[in-house]
Amino acid sequence: MFCDEFGDGLDNNYVINPEKDPVNSKTFGVNKRSKFGRKENGNGPKSNGKNQKRNSDDKNNGYVSAMFRNNPQVPVGVINKQAENQTVIKKNKNSLFSTSTFKDLTDLHPHMVANLEQTLGVTKLTTVQSQAIPVLYSGKDAMIQSETGSGKTFAYAVPLIESLHKIRPKLSRTDGLRALIILPTRELALQTYDNFIKLLKPYTWLVPGMFTGGEKRKSEKARMRKGITILIGTPGRLLDHTMNTKSISFKSLQWLIIDEADRMLDLGYEKDITSILSAVDEQRDESISRQTVLLSATLSEGVQRLAGLSLKDPVHIDASSIGVSDPECLAIPDSLMQYYVIAPPKLRLVTLSGVLLQKLQKGQNSSKTLVFMATQDMVDFYTELLTTVLTCLTMFKLHGNMTQVERMDVFKSFKAANHGVLFCTDVASRGLDLPLVDRIIQFNAPITPTDYVHRVGRTARVGQKGEAILFLTPHEALFIAKLQDHSIIASELKMDKCLTSILTMEFEGEYVKTAEMAANILQSRMETAVVEQDRLHELGCNGFKSWVRSYASYPKSSREVFNFKDCHLGHYAKSFALRDAPRIIGGIGKPKKDPRMKNQRKIPKSDSGPLFKKRKSDKIGSTSEFDSGMKAKKRKMN
Repeated sequence: MFCDEFGDGLDNNYVINPEKDPVNSKTFGVNKRSKFGRKENGNGPKSNGKNQKRNSDDKNNGYVSAMFRNNPQVPVGVINKQAENQTVIKKNKNSLFSTSTFKDLTDLHPHMVANLEQTLGVTKLTTVQSQAIPVLYSGKDAMIQSETGSGKTFAYAVPLIESLHKIRPKLSRTDGLRALIILPTRELALQTYDNFIKLLKPYTWLVPGMFTGGEKRKSEKARMRKGITILIGTPGRLLDHTMNTKSISFKSLQWLIIDEADRMLDLGYEKDITSILSAVDEQRDESISRQTVLLSATLSEGVQRLAGLSLKDPVHIDASSIGVSDPECLAIPDSLMQYYVIAPPKLRLVTLSGVLLQKLQKGQNSSKTLVFMATQDMVDFYTELLTTVLTCLTMFKLHGNMTQVERMDVFKSFKAANHGVLFCTDVASRGLDLPLVDRIIQFNAPITPTDYVHRVGRTARVGQKGEAILFLTPHEALFIAKLQDHSIIASELKMDKCLTSILTMEFEGEYVKTAEMAANILQSRMETAVVEQDRLHELGCNGFKSWVRSYASYPKSSREVFNFKDCHLGHYAKSFALRDAPRIIGGIGKPKKDPRMKNQRKIPKSDSGPLFKKRKSDKIGSTSEFDSGMKAKKRKMN
């Protein structure tokens, strides 16, 4: 390993020539340099065997920059374990589509079949739909467990609409609420609402509505007074209206759908859902039968507890592990290609850039990519930075701290766009169906394999092809073995192959011959942009600090893989294009002379002084030792 201990960019065996290098020779002196191992020779460096060997390596391989030196290596034991498991594990293959079509369902109205085919282009039943729809037709409660992107929404939407439009006399919007659908996020609620609008095209007398956080309560109350047949919403806003809106009533409720139940429990909505269920039971009319459906990708203890509260003699439909006896096996669509990239912290940023540029290199201009980040501040920073540097790509961002209007605008714009990159947090990891998304990049690894499955489920939906790329650092490589324990197999994508895509960029005035040179220039451009733009620097520091807090707070059970003590914070700062030391970024210390500190607020001189000030009432004067201390009475003048 060749270490630059002086921090001046010179190698340790470099010889100082006073004529060519007056600064270093004046600073260190010839003799001082020699004490540190940098020896002087009038004609150049001494030709010992070590130097000769290194010089020959430099001629053959070229100069190795600091970015590509002193990087941690992947533990050998981890690689061997992966190779052993690769030969033993068999992937959990699950057929997404069944052999049946919607026309084969005899109870389905011809208008619904024609609408599915003409408006939505759907003819075949997926596996979960073929199992769930007949059960829900029979009027039984159901708990549906299926992989993400398997068509669960239509599995309950079709029988729900069929049962309501067959009621005679026809329902009107004044007949009260008949169906309630609870979803974890606003984006998923909007997507489900759009699907219901399309499915209800032949049945205009059935009115859908959507209540989510961020919208005006007054307008929602007005819509509720006019009448809604099918209400779709998020737990927080629905509970708010349940407690405060008199016009909302669950007396005539016939359908209760709890979608993405595991995700809602992860977000802490268990108390809200329990309160909504209690309100529904209190207002229930015993003469009207109610059917409850709970959908979840995973079956945790919390989901089972929620099922016990809401379901009555349910039918358990498990379409996630057909033909597989291993309960630890997580289902992944067959059309999804999975890869992982092991990149040292210093090279993560340029490697991400190379991966994003790969599609352009292949001429795939209609590609859409989702990039998952750990925190909201990271999403803000990387969107801003890569928009500044990689101008050939269209960037979007989505996270929970954005306003409702901003989130909806981004969701609709990205959905309608032909190409683009969406940086997001886990707010987009569940249930969202974004068309033409053919690649998922997880820049920060998920904590559990279950979270991994939900993230990659945003692509390869309903039989489409997709690609998932997982970024790992060398000390996180053990996570591959954790995935393999759940029958999830990913192939390695070499970092060098990703970096070659950077050569497609235009480097004006630069002679770029290798991918290493291109990566160095790109990293330098990004660091320069962060130094020159105060907003980028602030976003970068916030992103770095939020990542540190996030990584340090990982649960104890995951520290075998994600151990904060293994992180070299200085190297990770490079992945945020920051040249500052981590202690300065975190605010622990401040540089003595930094141009950015000139605008810092200075303590006014008036604030400085003695710790305790004398009160105005205190009088300075001499006091006699015989003084009683009592105030003297004023004499009255005659």
